[in-house]
Amino acid sequence: MSHASGIEHLRPFLPGLESLLSDPSISEVMINGPHAVWIEREGRLITYPAPDLDGEALMRAAIQICRPLSLDPARTPTIDARLADGSRVAVCVPPASPEVAITVRRFGNRSFSAEDLVEMGSLPPELLEEICKTLRSRHNILVSGGTGSGKTTLLNALIALLPKGERIVTIEDTLELRVDHGNAVRFEAGGGEDSPVTIRDLVKHALRHRPDHIVVGEVRGAEAADLLQALNTGHGGSLTTVHANNCEGALQRLASCAMMAEGGLPWEAVCRSVVDGISMVVHMTRREGRRFVEDAISVGSYSLDKKRFTWKPIEFELLSGRNRGLPP
Repeated sequence: MSHASGIEHLRPFLPGLESLLSDPSISEVMINGPHAVWIEREGRLITYPAPDLDGEALMRAAIQICRPLSLDPARTPTIDARLADGSRVAVCVPPASPEVAITVRRFGNRSFSAEDLVEMGSLPPELLEEICKTLRSRHNILVSGGTGSGKTTLLNALIALLPKGERIVTIEDTLELRVDHGNAVRFEAGGGEDSPVTIRDLVKHALRHRPDHIVVGEVRGAEAADLLQALNTGHGGSLTTVHANNCEGALQRLASCAMMAEGGLPWEAVCRSVVDGISMVVHMTRREGRRFVEDAISVGSYSLDKKRFTWKPIEFELLSGRNRGLPP
């Protein structure tokens, strides 16, 4: 992951969008091409007029955004950068896309505790109690959900529940997690083009740093195999997230990612490893601009006959009404 200046650095290069980048109520600015701008405000997508953003202006903007990173869009047409304030900017230029596309995602300045999430209706109190029991028993939790569903927000709240006197190692594509523990070390994937460091590299390396708990911001690939091995050989009370549509899909996704590792185990063995490594799945969803826990399960076993995971639902009451859950 490359690093650049803060979001204010982008204003001179995106004519007509200066006010958007200064507005904290806007969580995302999406430029699909010349004059095609959408913003996200309070969970809703709104189109925004951009008469000055023609193709030439967008290409100049892409070059200027990438210059502090010592990158050239002509050589690297897809660039993902973390700004100094924690916000993210993604740039894609031809030939990787028909037009220059730029997406800026603002990083929220406020973190939420588990108690905050309960008060806002994002996390049911009954489920928080079960989560605390699971972590105290040194069992591992998988958080699932779609893009923008609040996985990272929930993960941050769960990290805060880990014992203060124990060592935490976090592994991320970009540093988004908030770790308020004295004994913690944070790893970030990226590095130079000649010697990139992957999430899988960091998961393997993390074991050499004597972690009590391993937190992986998101599992996307073969690193799942190494993470499962770590979870099944100690390091209880660890946490990670995965993109999925539901709790069962999260377990299947984790197993599928582990299968990407070369020389890996057969599918059935990987699924048993998932069962041994993950005790609870908590699924976040986003609906009508609000983000909240929709479902949670206690993982049981893997049925060879039915070729599927078995589990028990964790019962809790979903709050109703427009004000339920986290805002965007």
